[in-house]
Amino acid sequence: MIQRTRTRACLAGAAAAVTALATALVTTPPAQAAAGACSVTWQVTNEWSGGATTNVTITNTGAAVNGWTLGWAFPGNQVIGDMWNATKTQSGANATATNVSYNAGLPAGGTVSFGFNVTYTGSNAAPSAFTLNGASCGDTTPPSPTGSPTPSPTGSPSPSPTASPDPTTTPSGNLALNRPVTASSTESPNAAAQAVDGNGGTRWSSLYADPQWIQVDLGATYPINTVRLRWEAAYGRAYQIQTSTDGTTWTPVFSTTTGDGGTDDVTPAGASGRYVRMSGTARGTAWGYSLYEFEVYAVKPPTPPGPDCGQAPADPQANSKARNLICYLRTHTYVSGQTDLPDADKVQQLTGRYPAIVAFDFMEYTKGSIQTQQVIDWAKARNGIVAFQWHWYCPRGGNYSAPCDFQPDLSNPSSQLYKDIDLVVRELKKMGDAGVPVLFRPLHEANNNYMWWAKKGQDAYKQLWRLIYQRAQLAGAHNIVWVFNGMASGQGTSLASWYPGDGYVDLVTSDYFQSSSDFATTKAVSGAKTTGVAETFSPLNPNSDPAWPYFVVWASRDWNGSGKDVAGLWRTAMSNPRTISIDQLPDMSAW
Repeated sequence: MIQRTRTRACLAGAAAAVTALATALVTTPPAQAAAGACSVTWQVTNEWSGGATTNVTITNTGAAVNGWTLGWAFPGNQVIGDMWNATKTQSGANATATNVSYNAGLPAGGTVSFGFNVTYTGSNAAPSAFTLNGASCGDTTPPSPTGSPTPSPTGSPSPSPTASPDPTTTPSGNLALNRPVTASSTESPNAAAQAVDGNGGTRWSSLYADPQWIQVDLGATYPINTVRLRWEAAYGRAYQIQTSTDGTTWTPVFSTTTGDGGTDDVTPAGASGRYVRMSGTARGTAWGYSLYEFEVYAVKPPTPPGPDCGQAPADPQANSKARNLICYLRTHTYVSGQTDLPDADKVQQLTGRYPAIVAFDFMEYTKGSIQTQQVIDWAKARNGIVAFQWHWYCPRGGNYSAPCDFQPDLSNPSSQLYKDIDLVVRELKKMGDAGVPVLFRPLHEANNNYMWWAKKGQDAYKQLWRLIYQRAQLAGAHNIVWVFNGMASGQGTSLASWYPGDGYVDLVTSDYFQSSSDFATTKAVSGAKTTGVAETFSPLNPNSDPAWPYFVVWASRDWNGSGKDVAGLWRTAMSNPRTISIDQLPDMSAW
C-alpha cells in the first residue's frame, strides 16, 4: 500500500544550486580537547548582504540524553534572529540552542538538526568549539568536499557485516538513520549517506540514467512496517521497494509505475529484512533519482499532533495549529473574511458582526515595510484567522503585473527572487513561532495572465510554487496552510492546468465567485481537498449561494467600482446566523 503526502519537491536545478552554494563546515575542537559528547555540522545554506541562514546538525557521540542544549560562541558580531526546531538564547557572542518538545530525545549515535537566521557586519565565520549540556564536543570525519561534480557510478556492493542492533524487540523510530548505505551511482556532492542523515536540507542524487538504486543496512532483520521516501524534484515514476536478509538476494515487497514525487509512505504487508532497497526503473523527470530522506520503520511512525478530519496537510510536518485550521474550514461553511484590517472594522460598523478572517498582504514587505508583529497582536487579541496574499513586486524590477523574466532565477539561490521568498518565509515562521497559523495564498490568480508569475505558463508557475514551498520547508515554517488560487471560470486556460499538485496544496480556491458552476469546477480540481472563495466582491448568502467553506471579500477601496452593492451584500450575509463571524470561532490558542 502506498500513501502519498507529497512534499519537499523543488526544481532540481535549484536544489543542486543550493547544495553547491552551501558552505559545509564541521568544527573541530583544539588539539588538546578530548573527543567529547558530540560532533557538530555547521552549514550555511543561504547568504545575503548582512545575513545568512545556517543549519546545524548535532551527532550525539556520548550516552543518550533526554533534553539537550548546544552552546557556542560566535567569533564575530552575529546576532541570531529566527530559530527553528530549537529555542535560542544569546548574550553577546555566547549563544545556546535548546530542544523543543518534539526533539528532546537524542539517543547515542543519534542526530538532531535545527536552523536559524543571523545578521552581521564583516564576516560570518563559524564557531570553533561547542558544548552539549555543558560537556565539550569532539569531532569525527568532515563532510564530503563540495567541489566540481564528478559523477561516480559504483558497482554492486559487497555488504559488510556490521555490528547488529538487538533484533529481539521491535524498535520505534527511523531504523535507517545514519546506517550504512550504498547506491548504484551518485551525482557529487549528493552522496548516498545524505539520504539517511536526518537532515531535510541534504539529499542523495543519482546519475541521469535508468535503472538506479539505493539501499540501507539496518544491522539486523526487522519487520518493515513503513518505508518513507522523501523525494526531491527528481523522483521515481516506476520503482520497487525490495528487502533482503543478506544484501544479495532481493524480494520485491512493493511496486509502482505511477509515482509522482513528494513523500511516499510505502506500507508493505508482512515484509521484513535487514537490507532495504529502493530500486528505480523509470525516472519521473529528465534528471536522475534524488531523495532527501530514505526512512525505514518497524513501527508505524507517529502522526503529528492535530485532528484527523480526512485531509492530511500537504506539509507532513505541519503543526497542530495548521492542522486544526484545515479541519475547521473543512467541517464548516460560510466562514466570513475581509481583506485589510480597517475594512474588517468597517464590516463590523455596517453589520454589527466582525469577520472571522482578515486577509493581509506581503506586498510592501520586500520594500522594507514589515508589519508582522501587528498581525500577531491582532490574531492574539481578536482570536481571528490570519490570511496572507502576496502582490509580489517582480524581483527583477517592476510591479506585480510587470513583465518579469524570473525563470533563470529559479536555479540561482543568490538571486533577488530567492531573497524575496526567504524574507516572506521568515515572517511566516515568525507568526508560527508566536502560535499563529496562516492561510498563505502565494502566486494568486494563476490563470488570469495578469500577474508576472502567470505570464510564463503553467510549468514555470508550478516550478516557482514548489520552490516557495521548498524554502518554507527548509526554514522550518510548518504553520502554513497552502492556498492555491485562480479563476474557476471566464479565463483562457483552466484552473486545473495550473494546479501545483496535491503535495503542495491544502486549499483550492477561486476568485470572484460568479456562478454556481464555479463551486463544482473548484471541487473537481480539489478532489478531496477543501475549497473556498479567496477573493470576491460578493459576500456569500447562505440562503442562495453554494456551501463554500469560506469567503474573503476584497478591499473596500474597490467596492464602488465593482458593480455590486458590497455593503448591502455584507448586511445580508451577516444577518444570516449561518454566516460565521469572529465571535463564533473556537479558542485557537488551544489548538
